[in-house]
Amino acid sequence: MKKYFAIALATLSLASVSCSEDWMSDVVPTNKLDAGDAIKNITDARNALNGVYSIMQDEEYYGANYIVYGDLKGVDVRSWDITKRDNAFYRYTETTDASSTGMWTIPYSCLVSANNALDNIAKLNIETPADQAKVDEIVANLLAVRGMVHFDLLKMYSRIPTAVTGALSEQMGVVLADHVISKDEQPARASLDKSYEFVVKDLEDALAKMPENANTQGWFNTQSIKALLARVNLYMGNYQQAFDYATQVIDSKKYSLLTSGEYVNSWKSNIINSEAIFTLINTEEDNPSREGVGYLWSATGYNTMAVTKSMIDMLRADANDVRNQVVADNGLLYKYHNEAYNNLYLIRLSEMYFIAAEASFLKGDASSVARGYINEVLAIRTNSATSLADADISLDRIILEKRKEFVGEGHCFFDLIRNKKSVERVGADHLVGTPRNIAFDAFNIVQPIPRIELDANRNIVQNPGYQE
Repeated sequence: MKKYFAIALATLSLASVSCSEDWMSDVVPTNKLDAGDAIKNITDARNALNGVYSIMQDEEYYGANYIVYGDLKGVDVRSWDITKRDNAFYRYTETTDASSTGMWTIPYSCLVSANNALDNIAKLNIETPADQAKVDEIVANLLAVRGMVHFDLLKMYSRIPTAVTGALSEQMGVVLADHVISKDEQPARASLDKSYEFVVKDLEDALAKMPENANTQGWFNTQSIKALLARVNLYMGNYQQAFDYATQVIDSKKYSLLTSGEYVNSWKSNIINSEAIFTLINTEEDNPSREGVGYLWSATGYNTMAVTKSMIDMLRADANDVRNQVVADNGLLYKYHNEAYNNLYLIRLSEMYFIAAEASFLKGDASSVARGYINEVLAIRTNSATSLADADISLDRIILEKRKEFVGEGHCFFDLIRNKKSVERVGADHLVGTPRNIAFDAFNIVQPIPRIELDANRNIVQNPGYQE
């Protein structure tokens, strides 16, 4: 079970009968140290950063919901039946009063702790270059995490820039937690363009601050920040920047695509493999336990989800495809080997190949460029001469090949929406009564701001289409 516990808001209490006027006033930093006196030395600073990473393991964040959301909202994963957990994602039935409150409050708990740590680390007296390098790595990680958390919130609660018609300045982003927010503040949502500008700046500042040789397991480093910048720029439609960052990671040779045998084994244990660019580490002592993604997929756990027959058929079309070995005929997925805890490979090298392919295609390069990057992945996944020709390359084909690679890892829904593709579910195994066609610009492709936040902060504006 988790070592750290975050209280999101006073208004989380079911016994509360009045609205709180203090936005995020009762968040407890997860390192359990007083915000004003917590960080006296580098060890304290490391502990504070590890505390932030621990919050990210929460089941309402990457421990479960921020992964399964991107699959259940998409086309390649379905609920087993209407009684299962997270069925609201699959059915698009979230409302202001019936949504996953923690998907809003837990990321903001991360930001509160990250900003507390940054504020206190700035007061440290660093005496040696070696110690300064250690502090730089910690600060760079906190900035990278802050950028990533805001990006994740934007994916859930705001429109994706590439799917917006009109000015981004007229679209709502999220509340920017760019400092230690006082209990009296009532911050409003920033515009979408300002929100993404903030994310990019945090990540670029983190990249500039990060020591080149930093390589602490479970933390960001130079290449993982570049990888995240590649992803963010792809969502923004900055295709040249996305391509440049993705290819820099590929060309660095710091990571390599897993061979067929390595690929299957990588999902069977908590190993740090050669393809994992950024990994959120779970341990026996610090994990979401039965609330985590492993238990949701487990046949002896909650057994919440299944890979759709249409996706299984696409994988089975090539008997040599090693990815067949992590998907069972009945739809069970074996990418999360342990019911209680799994290392979460949040950024893998193969994603950089697909970002390079998509970005090159969308910025108008010759089809051969995208084909080359996709074929590198296919060659090692199929262990055969299977390859695409230039004539095969289209945006739909790039998305399809990426779906096969990342089924169960939370990408599908976002890849469709940001490319203005409707969520079109096919096959008789989708549950009766579930929506089969959701337009990319439907109101419910973004989450509602939860009631607890609307009650706590009078300056928060709800997303269109949901009850205030």
